[in-house]
Amino acid sequence: MGDDLILFDVQITAPENWHVISQGQGSSVQEDAPKGKSLARWQTDQGLEQVYLVGGALNRYVSQSNDTETLVYLHADEPGLAVKYLNVTGRYIDMYSELLGKYPYGKFALVENFWETGYGMPSFTLLGERIVRLPFILHSSYPHEILHNWWGNSVFVEYETGNWCEGLTAYMADHLIQEQRGKGAAYRRNSLQKYRDYVKEGLDFPLTDFRSRHSAATEAVGYGKALMLFHMLRRKVGEDIFRQGLRSFYQDNIGKRASFGDVQASFEKAWEGDLSGFFEQWVARTGAPVLEIAQAGALYAPNRDWEFTLKVQQVQEGPAYNLEVPVTIQMKSSSLNFVLSMNSKSAVSIRTLPERPISVTIDSDFDMFRMLDPRETPPTIGQIFGDTEILAVLPSVDPEESARYKELVRGWETADHHIRFIDDCQLTSWPKDQSAWILGAKNLWASNLTALNQQALLSEDGSEVLLAGETITLKDHSLVALWRHPDNLEKVLAWLVVEPDAATPGMQGKLPHYGKYSYLAFEGEAPNNMLKGQWPATGSPLVRDLREDPSKPLPSVAPAERAAMAELPPEFSERKLMGHVKWLADPAREGRGLGSAGLDASAEYIAQQMKAAGLQPGGDDGTWFQNFNVNLGPQSPPIRARNVIGLLPGTNPEWKDQSVVLSAHYDHLGYGWPAPHAGDEGK
Repeated sequence: MGDDLILFDVQITAPENWHVISQGQGSSVQEDAPKGKSLARWQTDQGLEQVYLVGGALNRYVSQSNDTETLVYLHADEPGLAVKYLNVTGRYIDMYSELLGKYPYGKFALVENFWETGYGMPSFTLLGERIVRLPFILHSSYPHEILHNWWGNSVFVEYETGNWCEGLTAYMADHLIQEQRGKGAAYRRNSLQKYRDYVKEGLDFPLTDFRSRHSAATEAVGYGKALMLFHMLRRKVGEDIFRQGLRSFYQDNIGKRASFGDVQASFEKAWEGDLSGFFEQWVARTGAPVLEIAQAGALYAPNRDWEFTLKVQQVQEGPAYNLEVPVTIQMKSSSLNFVLSMNSKSAVSIRTLPERPISVTIDSDFDMFRMLDPRETPPTIGQIFGDTEILAVLPSVDPEESARYKELVRGWETADHHIRFIDDCQLTSWPKDQSAWILGAKNLWASNLTALNQQALLSEDGSEVLLAGETITLKDHSLVALWRHPDNLEKVLAWLVVEPDAATPGMQGKLPHYGKYSYLAFEGEAPNNMLKGQWPATGSPLVRDLREDPSKPLPSVAPAERAAMAELPPEFSERKLMGHVKWLADPAREGRGLGSAGLDASAEYIAQQMKAAGLQPGGDDGTWFQNFNVNLGPQSPPIRARNVIGLLPGTNPEWKDQSVVLSAHYDHLGYGWPAPHAGDEGK
């Protein structure tokens, strides 16, 4: 096909207990398999970039979500785990189909891998055995891979002009999930923090040059900057137009390779306006705007209102950005939110306020891609791993301990991350131009460091640390705590203790993955994380206190309450369930007493719901009902009664003679026969 896309048909013969999975439609189970073998067939009717083939001795679980077959393949027989994935798969496919357009394939399969991978292929994902069992994966990495079936695995990437796919997928999966939880602003702040921490001089590049992630810096640009681009685009064009643009982009480019230019064209069509300046600025330009409040104040006017003046400046090197800057003015009993348009290095806004302003905040919800000031975020692990030149201070009192820490830290050296070692007895003061590791509980500088922040205190005998209110015994425990450099806001000082010695390899491998945290504690040789968190961020220069008496802490601006871009369909619909309750409990049903017309009507209603749910009739003579007589009741016997029976056939031929029965009664008290409550007779 065009653009080097291919169609394929594949048949695979494998050992008898194997399942082999590929893209597209088909099955890993064929009835006409040769004796002692298994047979799988797969084919695709739309163009794909490659043919993938994975398989092994796997247990297969199947369900259906509307028109999509959902499958799980696991090494062990774990139906409970499989059901979790089958359930959530259907819900995410339904959510994204509603938002973007019909799911492009006939199936989606989770396949367990013996390597710890996180690969997303068209119509299936290959996840490692440890990853599959992490409880948070169901609502983090897993929906990310499902969404890739729209972005990247059916609308393909034209890599020569930049990879838009990873940023859009991160925005509509990882960011959306946090947005649904009311944590969208925190997620955006973390993305901006990664850009500040990792994209140092010489490591930045425009989105047109992004192909794939291979370092923290490339992730911060290709994922983080790109997701912020889509967030700013959404804020610019509005919710309805943004959704319309997404659907248009998908429908216009399914089965094709698409570029940032195609993204722009689809949103221009939906918005009916020119977005070339917006895309040129954020896709083709490097760097980020840097903002500061140059002036903020209010004067009491004769008409008994307050005249508020705000001046905002862009202080980055190079030309100005065209920006829409969110501003929040906090007053005693109300607040005002507005957008300040900037097309030059400075902009002024004058507003009339009904009462005296308490504070003004710029971009409190982190809606803009910009360079964060260090004081907007706490000191984090990511800052020290993102620095290019690091000082490592070794504990000189114990040569073996010093050698162990030196080997540990050397494992973090890269071409862009250089580490210089010095013994603690040789250090006379913190170097102002470097972040530093202080290594070991016996380090001469440990107590000096902990004095910078009273939330991490070393005991007098050096046996334990009070960390964020938790007492950590240093024996068999490892910990990390970070402080902002007292003389340089751009740098951090980190204290690292690793106990026992056997925990060293684990800490070396794990620590770089905890980039957003200010403090951590681990236990045992593994080591296993037991405590993590961030120090509060204080002193942001984009918050101006306008009170006459600023001695008390300034109330923080609450995140804006916004509806998420989409909502995950619930496992059970509260509205539908309440509808069933109201119908069955309505007085017209006569309490569903034995022999009543209301009970008969309820039987018909339940049969209709079973049919709508996709069950098959399991009663007498192909009906939904099993009839029988009752010889005792409020009417003269015999009283005709009916069970309502629906069948859900199984798919495993080995279990064809077995059944699971799920039952409940639908009759109730009627008019209270044989002895109604006093005062309720005839009700």
